[in-house]
Amino acid sequence: MPLSSNARLTIRSAIFLLVGLIFITPLLWMLSTSLKFENQVFERPFVFLHVHSVNWSNYSHILTETDFPVWLWNSVFVVVVSVAFRLLLAALGGYAFGYLKFRGSDAIFFCFLVTLFIPYQLTLLPQFISFRFIGLLDTHWALIIPNIVDVLSIFLMRQFFLSFPKELIHAAYMEGSGIFRSFARVAMPLARTPVLTLGLLSFFMIWDQYYQPLIFLHSKELYTIPMGLQSFQTQFGKQYAMQMALACLAIIPVLGVFLALQKQFIESIVSSGLKG
Repeated sequence: MPLSSNARLTIRSAIFLLVGLIFITPLLWMLSTSLKFENQVFERPFVFLHVHSVNWSNYSHILTETDFPVWLWNSVFVVVVSVAFRLLLAALGGYAFGYLKFRGSDAIFFCFLVTLFIPYQLTLLPQFISFRFIGLLDTHWALIIPNIVDVLSIFLMRQFFLSFPKELIHAAYMEGSGIFRSFARVAMPLARTPVLTLGLLSFFMIWDQYYQPLIFLHSKELYTIPMGLQSFQTQFGKQYAMQMALACLAIIPVLGVFLALQKQFIESIVSSGLKG
C-alpha cells in the first residue's frame, strides 16, 4: 500500500532531522565543553550541561587574559583584503577568458586548470623561499598574496561570462564605453550573484587556513585565530575546556557573516549564475 503524502513528508523530515543532528553534534559538544570545568570534560556518564555550575570563566579568561582580540583583528584583516583582491582578479580573469575570448585564451586557461592538480603542500616551500628573498616573510602579506589568485574562482566566473548576454556589452560599446568601463558598469552589476557566492566561500576557506600562518609567521603579534588556537594549546597544555571556548569564539564571525547573507547565498546557489 503506497504511503500518503503526509507520511512521506514525515519520513523525509525525520531523515533530514537525523542527518542534521549528526552534522551539528560536534558543534554541540564543543559548546558543552566550553562551559565546563576541566575535570568535567571526560566525565562518565556524559552530561551535556551542568546547569548549576556553568563555567563562564573560560570565556572571560580568553577575552581578558589572552591575545584573542589581536588574533581576531589579524584574521579579519587577512580575510577581507584577500577576498577583495580575489574577487576582483577572478572577475577580471573570468571576463577575459569567458567573454573577450582573445587568441590563445583556451590554451592559457587550460594551463590554469592544470595547476588545480598540483597539491597545495608542494607550493609552500617555493613560497617560503620567495617571501624570504623579497622580505615578506613574517608579514600578513605572506598570507594574503597566495590567496588573491584562485584558479577555481576564475573558472567559476568564466562559466558565468560564457553565458553572459553579449548584447548588453555591445550596447555599452555603442554608447562609447570601453572594455573596462563596460566591465565595471554592465558586467559586474549583473555578476553580483556569482561574486557573492565566491566571496562567502572564499571567506570560509581563508578564515580556517592553518598551514600558511604556521610556516610564514613567527611573531606572535601577527598570529591569526587558527595559530592562536595552536599557541593556546601549547601554552596551557591539554585544557580542553578553554580550547573549546576559544573555538566557539572563533566561529562567531563566520556564523555572523553566513546568517547575514544566507538569503543571498541560497538564492545564488539555486540560480543559474554558476551553471555556465
